Amino acid sequence: MEVIEKIKSQLNEFWQKTDKSNKIKLGVASLLIITSISLMIYFVTKPNYEVLYANLTLEDAGVITKKLNEMGIDWTTGQSGTTILVPAEIKNKVKYELAAEGLPKDGYSFIDAFNDSSWTMTDYDKKQRLKYALESELAKNVTDINGIESANVYIYMPDDSGFVLSDNSGQAKASVFIKLSGLNRLSSEKVNAIKNLVSGAVRGMKPEDVTITDDLGKSYNDENNDYFGEYNLTEQLDIQQALQSKIDDSISKFLENIFGYGNVAVRSSVQINFDSELTNIREFSPPVEGSEEGLIRSMETIEEHMVNGPENGGVPGVDSNTGDIPDYGQGDDNNSKYDSAQKTINFELNEINKQIRKAPGQIESVTVAILINENSLKESQLTEEKKKEIKELIYAATGIETKQVEVSAAEFNTEIKNEDMFREPSERNMDNQWLMIGLLAIGFVLVGTLGYMVYRRNKDRKKDVSEMLDEAMNQEPIPEIDIEGKGNSEMVAQINRFVDKKPEEVAQLLKNWLNEE
Repeated sequence: MEVIEKIKSQLNEFWQKTDKSNKIKLGVASLLIITSISLMIYFVTKPNYEVLYANLTLEDAGVITKKLNEMGIDWTTGQSGTTILVPAEIKNKVKYELAAEGLPKDGYSFIDAFNDSSWTMTDYDKKQRLKYALESELAKNVTDINGIESANVYIYMPDDSGFVLSDNSGQAKASVFIKLSGLNRLSSEKVNAIKNLVSGAVRGMKPEDVTITDDLGKSYNDENNDYFGEYNLTEQLDIQQALQSKIDDSISKFLENIFGYGNVAVRSSVQINFDSELTNIREFSPPVEGSEEGLIRSMETIEEHMVNGPENGGVPGVDSNTGDIPDYGQGDDNNSKYDSAQKTINFELNEINKQIRKAPGQIESVTVAILINENSLKESQLTEEKKKEIKELIYAATGIETKQVEVSAAEFNTEIKNEDMFREPSERNMDNQWLMIGLLAIGFVLVGTLGYMVYRRNKDRKKDVSEMLDEAMNQEPIPEIDIEGKGNSEMVAQINRFVDKKPEEVAQLLKNWLNEE
C-alpha cells in the first residue's frame, strides 16, 4: 500500500507541476493509447461466428436462443432473423447439446400426434392431428429435394372420407407451396416426383390432384406444361455467363499446357435460344418392311355385262308358229356387247404421331477469340499452319466449329501483376486483419514515442530551472535593495544583466513561480 500511495503522490505532484498544454498533450496521447489497445484486443479476440442453424421457423428460433442464453453461450442472428450463428470453436458442441434437448424440432410428427391424444379427444380431432402430422412429414421430405429451400403441404379430405382411420375411399386433393433456393428451377422429373410423393401418401389421391406453386407465382400442373421453358432475363444472363466462363477456363487450361501459365487469354461469346418449341408430327408407313403396300383392310369388286339388240327367234313353244309352215328366226349382225369390271382395295398403314418439345437453352452458336503471348512462341511466329492446328485442337477438345475460332498473337504486358485477384477471399480477409493489427501496432508505438518525448521535455525543463536556481544561489552576495529608491543599487544592475543575458530562462522561471503560487 505504501508503494501505491507513493506512486500516487508522485503522479499527483507531476501532474500539478505540468503546464496546461502538456496536460492536453498527455491526455490526447493517453486516449490514443487506450483506443489503440482496445481496438487491437477487439480484433485479436473477436470470435469467428459460424452458422449453427439456418431457415428456422420463428418458434424454433425463439426456443433455441432461449436455450443458448440458459447455457451462457454467445450467439447472433443473420439478416433474415431465422439464422443463428455461434462461435466456430463451440459450434459442434452446441449442436450435440441442443440435439439432446430435441432441438430444433422437425415439425409436428406422428409421435407428437399420438402423444397429444387423450380419451377426451374426439375422432375428428384425432384425424386432424394425424393429417397435420402427415402434412409436416411430407413438407420435410419435399424440402430435402435438391434446389428446394422450404416447402408447405396442405391436404384436403372430404368429410365422407375415412382418412387413415377408415377403409372408405374418397377424392382427396393437395396443394404444395415451395420456395426455391437461389436460381434453381424445378425440372419435370422433380415436379412428377413431388406429385407422386404426395399422392402416394394419401388414400384416394391421384398425381393430377396435386397442385404445385413456387415462391415466384408459377403453377406447375399438366394443363400449363410450358412453364419449363420460361426463363427471366436474370436467369438467362446467369446461364450465359456461366457457360462462357466454363468455356474460357477449359480452353485456357488446355492451351496453357502448351504455351505456359498466363500466356493465353480466351474470350468466348455464346448465343443461346431460350424459346420453347412444340412440334407435332404425323407419319404413315407400311407395316411390312421393304413393301410399298400395307395390309388389305377391305376390298370391293364390281362387274357389269351388257348386250344391245333384239333376240333371235320367237318364244319357245308351238304357239309362236303361224300357219302350217314353221318360221325359223335369223340373227342380226347389228347386236352389241358391253363388259365392265371395278375393284377397290383399302390398305391398312401404320400411323405414328410424335410430339417433340424443344428444350429451352439450346446453344445456337459459339465464337471464341484466343490471344497468345508472343514471348511464349519461342522465337517462332504464329503462322497460318499453327493457327489451323490450334483451331483443330479446340474443335477436338470442345466440339466448337473451327470457323468460329479466331487465333492471334500479341505481346502481353507483364510489368504489373495483380496477384491478389488469384487469391482466395479468406486469404485476403486474413491479410486485411494482419494489416489492421500492424497499423494499430505502429500507432501504439507512435503514441508511446510522443508521450515519452513530452515527458523528457518536461524533465529537461525542470532540470534547466534547477540549474538556473543553483547558478543564482552561487552568485556574489547581493546588497540590500534600496526600497526607498534612493539611487541605483547593485542588485538591480545584476538582475538587469542576468535578464539581458538569459531572457528565456528568466521568463520560464517566472512562469514556474506563478504556477506554484
